[in-house]
Amino acid sequence: MYKTVLTGIGVVVVLVVVAMLFAFRGFSVPSDMVAVRVGEGPFEAKKIKGDCVPSSTRGFLTNDDYRYFPTSEREWDATGQKGSDSGRFTSVTKDNVEMYIPVTVRFTLVTECDTLKDFYTKYARRFNVEFKNEGTFEETNANYNEQWLTVLRKLVADPTDTTLDRIVQDYNWRAVWNDPTTKPEIERKLTEALQSEDSLMVQTAHEAYFDNISVLVGKAQPVRKALSEAVAQEQEKVAEAQSAEAQAAADTAKAEAQIAVSRAEGAKRRAEIAGFGSVEAYNINQCINTPDCNPYPSPIIPGFSTAK
Repeated sequence: MYKTVLTGIGVVVVLVVVAMLFAFRGFSVPSDMVAVRVGEGPFEAKKIKGDCVPSSTRGFLTNDDYRYFPTSEREWDATGQKGSDSGRFTSVTKDNVEMYIPVTVRFTLVTECDTLKDFYTKYARRFNVEFKNEGTFEETNANYNEQWLTVLRKLVADPTDTTLDRIVQDYNWRAVWNDPTTKPEIERKLTEALQSEDSLMVQTAHEAYFDNISVLVGKAQPVRKALSEAVAQEQEKVAEAQSAEAQAAADTAKAEAQIAVSRAEGAKRRAEIAGFGSVEAYNINQCINTPDCNPYPSPIIPGFSTAK
């Protein structure tokens, strides 16, 4: 009986130890992340506990959950290329032409502790955003899940798209498409608008959760491809006309040069003849200097023969 009790106690102790091993776990915050500590014990609510856990911190024997967030630069890639986060943005120009505009927005998440905890409460927890401190999520091949992309679409991509719409409305489509000064101007205006304290990103999120914002605007294209093709044909015709005009000008210049040469040669010949006093004297001189030419032939007298 006594041995049975001891055996039972031993089993209970083992089960308790095993349960503790499963209940308590460690954490490790990577060098490019910080963590928000969330209570997750069997007898407490899931709420934030204490301060944020800084980078390169490790801990053991805790039953709390640690939600990781990156300190490194992130981006929203709206270029439509393979691996991008979305297709190109579309905006309508001043002359009512819809344009595809590729945009990349780079930024960092504000990881100041109070701001980060507020971001976690309002958005990360609400949308179940999760970052892994090692390895990758299979569906994204990255260290974040799809819910992170959902939050970025709502808080970064959509406000950027709307801001770009307002800027592009000040330009005609040809300038947006092919003017070398317009693209950097749009890029500058978009960057300044997103960096401002009252940007649409701040208004949408009701807080400034992103910092170090920079924008790269790519080559815009009209949604109706026929527009750019028509301009290309127009430019070809202009080039052909300019080429024909240049050829005509060259031909005219050549003809005028030939006329000038002829006139010069004529003037030279007239001056040469004038030096002999008369055309007849000039011709006699030319004949004298020409083989088989006799300027003074023997006279022919009728009835008289020179034959011997």
